[in-house]
Amino acid sequence: MAYRSHVRRKALLGLALVLLAAVVTAYLPALEAGFVWNDDTYLTENPTLDGVDGLRLIWTEPKANEQYYPMVFTSFWIEKRLWSLHPFGYHLINVLLHAGSALLLWWLLVRLGLRGAWFAAAAFALHPVCVESVAWITERKNTLSLFLSLLAVHAWYAFLDARTKAAEPKKKRKARTAMPWFRRPAPLYVVALSCLTLALLAKTTACVVPAVLLVVVWWGDGRLEAKDVRPLLPFFAIGAGLAFQTAWLERTMVQAAGKEWELGLAGRVALAGQTLAFYAGKVSFPSRLAFIYERWSVDPHVLWQYLPAACALAAGAAAWLLRQRLGRGPVAGLALFAGVLFPAMGFFNVYAMRYSWVADHFAYQAVAVFVVCAVCGASSRVVLWGRATRRAAAGLTVAALAVLATQTYRQSRSFHDEETLWRDTLERSPDCFMCHTNYGHWLMTKGRDAEAVAHLEKSLSLKPDNVPTLLNLARIEEQGGLFDAASGRLRAALRYDAADTTALINLGTVSTKAGRLGEAVASYEEALRIGSPGDYLAHNGLGVALMRRGNAAEAVEHFREALRLKPDYAYAAANLETALTALNGPGAAATRPPAK
Repeated sequence: MAYRSHVRRKALLGLALVLLAAVVTAYLPALEAGFVWNDDTYLTENPTLDGVDGLRLIWTEPKANEQYYPMVFTSFWIEKRLWSLHPFGYHLINVLLHAGSALLLWWLLVRLGLRGAWFAAAAFALHPVCVESVAWITERKNTLSLFLSLLAVHAWYAFLDARTKAAEPKKKRKARTAMPWFRRPAPLYVVALSCLTLALLAKTTACVVPAVLLVVVWWGDGRLEAKDVRPLLPFFAIGAGLAFQTAWLERTMVQAAGKEWELGLAGRVALAGQTLAFYAGKVSFPSRLAFIYERWSVDPHVLWQYLPAACALAAGAAAWLLRQRLGRGPVAGLALFAGVLFPAMGFFNVYAMRYSWVADHFAYQAVAVFVVCAVCGASSRVVLWGRATRRAAAGLTVAALAVLATQTYRQSRSFHDEETLWRDTLERSPDCFMCHTNYGHWLMTKGRDAEAVAHLEKSLSLKPDNVPTLLNLARIEEQGGLFDAASGRLRAALRYDAADTTALINLGTVSTKAGRLGEAVASYEEALRIGSPGDYLAHNGLGVALMRRGNAAEAVEHFREALRLKPDYAYAAANLETALTALNGPGAAATRPPAK
């Protein structure tokens, strides 16, 4: 017996190592990749990753970063001290977290007694839809949150086991031995709740975990009782609280609001069905995967747009009515897949939906649910067949895993650098206006203005009210001395969004350069009236315009205010020295006391 147990442990260790090696091999291109897109705001140019005060802000100031996910930024804070800004370390951690989640998923499926557990975990680990979450450093949110969520689930099942043992009558127990404190129900419950809380602080889509646990209970027992629901109430409460906070921050701070989301309830129902069908299709047949997909039009007045939602409801109803014949598996699988995707179906405003309703990283957890239901469900049927058939099925599964791994390897190469990412994305989504905008902006930063203009103009033809594109084109025209053309772009941007302070500040700068100082002053003052994080730029620009109008004394106050808002702003410091010199003569900048 001991020998069999030893052999089994060696076999399990071998399978775990095979899975780990397969993941690392499939993601080798990602390990060689650099930083892309908004890795700068999350990591490379993020001031909260510097010093202990930055770490404090990560946890105590919800608006210190683009999103309040302190676990993610804390992981970056720690890694920055370990390997500075070398991308390899960050990519490696993402890959290892993904592999760790696959191993935890395997262990969970074994715990639930499901057949084909290893193959299901491997299918998730090697599925190309997961590449965006693993190869893109910013999406540490997904890999860290899922890993912690699975730890919470394992702790939960350990709590249930401990609770069952503690409830056994004494006469039915074997010789009593002192149970270690960490195996008692209360500590395990605290561990489960703590892990879920940390998962939520990495990404609030983990709020679906308690609901997933209840669906699994129903799948196993066919019913839900108070003893199943009551202990999960704190899990639901914490998840709902943090999810509400995230939704509020998306609307207020991230500005996920406006006409892009003016669909009404009917439109959102239609969109939910379409996104559900999209993700089911991509997970089933992962072809033409793109970093950003083209944003389709949702019209609640067109009846056919409700067809995917109607089909999803019909499938759920059929699975429910046939549960006596087919079992509870299909109902549970559909509920889990739709439930895990619910936060990304369009019922809640998410900033990324400004340029696409869907994204591969929205479906990271859903991939795990889908492949588990498909692989384990098929395995439960295959086991009833003959040995030869089972071997053939196993061979086909291995071949399918090899295909998935190959696709993942190829998809990972898209993240090698930013230009490769945008070129590959545009090849697959040629009418993605945001892709043209972002690639055009990247080309601008590299001094390739002619190429940038072509992509920016293409973006504008796809979406004429795309303010970032207008700002980028205005910037190129300003640098080329085409001040009238730049002003036209900026005024067009303000017609679409009169409260865009970036457009107002840029218009003030262009007007100053063109000698239209009255217009410049008006633009800067309007930007300051609205208020924004760029107020220091508006004060500095207003000071420059006032200096040129001969109002040196007033200009000094604006330069000082710019430095108060941003003490390290070198342009304002130089302008202040010039203004003080003009106002009081040489040496005045050194002798004049600083403003309080």
